[in-house]
Amino acid sequence: MIKIAVIGVGGRTGTMFAFELREAAEILGVGRKEEIQKIQEGKIYLQRERGETVKFTGKVIEEEEFNKEVNPDFIFLCVKNPVGPAINFYYQRVKKEGKIPSLILSQNGISVIEEVKKELEKIFGKKAKEIKIIRVSLFNAISSEKIDDAIKISYPLPIRLAFGVASDEKEIEDLKAIFKKADIKAEELSPENVKNMEFSKLFTNLVGMASVSKGLSIEKGFKDPETFKEEATCLKEYIKVVKKSGGKFLNLKHYPIKFLVSLIDFFPLSFLIPFRRILSKLITKGRGGKEKGNIDEVDYYNGAVIKLGEKFQVETPINQKIYQEIKKRL
Repeated sequence: MIKIAVIGVGGRTGTMFAFELREAAEILGVGRKEEIQKIQEGKIYLQRERGETVKFTGKVIEEEEFNKEVNPDFIFLCVKNPVGPAINFYYQRVKKEGKIPSLILSQNGISVIEEVKKELEKIFGKKAKEIKIIRVSLFNAISSEKIDDAIKISYPLPIRLAFGVASDEKEIEDLKAIFKKADIKAEELSPENVKNMEFSKLFTNLVGMASVSKGLSIEKGFKDPETFKEEATCLKEYIKVVKKSGGKFLNLKHYPIKFLVSLIDFFPLSFLIPFRRILSKLITKGRGGKEKGNIDEVDYYNGAVIKLGEKFQVETPINQKIYQEIKKRL
């Protein structure tokens, strides 16, 4: 059976994937000492869409215990950005002779692949090109809450994601089979569309950031005309930046992102404002009623738009405003 080391168990994404893949592969959860201790004490629970709350169990180790003897086929990296330190930590510890574990990346943002490739090249030199890298974009909204000394992680089913190869090594039949066996609704994209998948996912990540910058929920933010203008203009700036870079947006299964981009890009604010409440309901429903999370990754959301704008000489004043306001709140 394929062995996968899921890095970041104890956190939301890592815990979810470790649990959902448990019947399809041999899973080893790897996490920080305090989070692994909570798992061992039975204090991390999962609420899977309207189902029974279950205690997370499984084989887990602390990150310091990870070494070449673990010998996984895949390292599924579920830690937050930046990923460079995690790549350095884990790949320095794997056996350098023979086959190096393939890498699965689930982070948000559009700069992860480049960062990872640089780190792997530092460690393995030319051999880094032999490492299979799979990029994953997850579309399920995940939330967590602390209940006394325990943590409950909630997410809807089925798990929906898009994935594609981001390396010279293209064969991923083994991973496709694992996703299928785990009943994960995984849409495979061609290597040429992996960057466009990242662009498309970032579009969804940017929605709600203007509201968050003012301390508002998406529903309240969209109700306010001025906040909605910032939401729409933030997206218009991003669309312009992506087009200037030569990228494009994709329609993914159940997520017509290209269609939504076309609406935001084509229509002026005066036309969009009357439909803001309808858009708010669609977004809230799509996120399972969960509010915007991961705002501590604003450097990889609005910050990424600003950097791309600077590179391609596109002004992004609203993204800069949102970025600065959220930074004040962190």
